[in-house]
Amino acid sequence: MNEGKILRGFMRDGKTTHKELNSASVNNILKELQIKAKLEVNELSGHSFRVGAAVDLLDQGLSIEKIMLKGGWKSETTALRYLRNWQDWNNL
Repeated sequence: MNEGKILRGFMRDGKTTHKELNSASVNNILKELQIKAKLEVNELSGHSFRVGAAVDLLDQGLSIEKIMLKGGWKSETTALRYLRNWQDWNNL
């Protein structure tokens, strides 16, 4: 299957579905992977990808307005809070 959502469901026989994974499924998969990797559980979540993508876009020089559009944020305050939290954590 070469078309469709990147993150999509799959059945027990390994075949993929056309339906996208919901946020709870992504979080469950990440939790299992963190346990297998012996990481602190809940260090990563599906939301981590959204924030990470926003940081990547900021590093590429995109404006806050474009980042908000791509990330689905309606509030500039919310988008900036995530970006500032990342910057603060990264400067430790």
